[in-house]
Amino acid sequence: MDRPLAREPEPLYDKPHAVDLAQVLMVFQYFMLMSVSFGFGPRIFNWVKGQTADVPVLSDIEGAIDIGTGYPIAVVAPVFVVYTIPYVAVVLNLGHGRRWARIAALLVVPLNTVIGIVGVGRTYGEILGLVSAVLWLTVAVCVLGGLASPKARRWFRQGGWAPWYHRYEMDQAARRRPISPGGRRRIPAGDEDSAD
Repeated sequence: MDRPLAREPEPLYDKPHAVDLAQVLMVFQYFMLMSVSFGFGPRIFNWVKGQTADVPVLSDIEGAIDIGTGYPIAVVAPVFVVYTIPYVAVVLNLGHGRRWARIAALLVVPLNTVIGIVGVGRTYGEILGLVSAVLWLTVAVCVLGGLASPKARRWFRQGGWAPWYHRYEMDQAARRRPISPGGRRRIPAGDEDSAD
């Protein structure tokens, strides 16, 4: 007995919201990683603390907060430069439906989470590192869940907007009408009203 052929799912012509969410949260995770774990935030805080040492109430509050500087700047600066360009490429290409970007995101997001939790623990102390781990894990789960959703998988399987471009080209080709040798356009049957 012949089984009916499974119908191909309709191509997605709009980027799924799950992919949008993954892109936004990856940008958020990037700034969390740079500001907290690599020490930009603590360095700015310590610089402000040094500038406001003579302000009576503010200096007391700042003195009660003990924040380290995170990783040395000799490590942070090269990592910042080397890490930013590929990271931006991955985030942008997720929106274009590139499979390599999805695979890279699935590898990078858990790595960022581990680095972030360890960096917060190193800079602010283990207790705050454990508390912030909830935020880091929530962001990671949302990104990974968004990229694993059924619509996102279809988006990457079809190659992003490629079917839309293909359909657009097919529509443009169908609109072109052949010109008869006498110089008049041939009118397809049933389209006589649009002749003039």
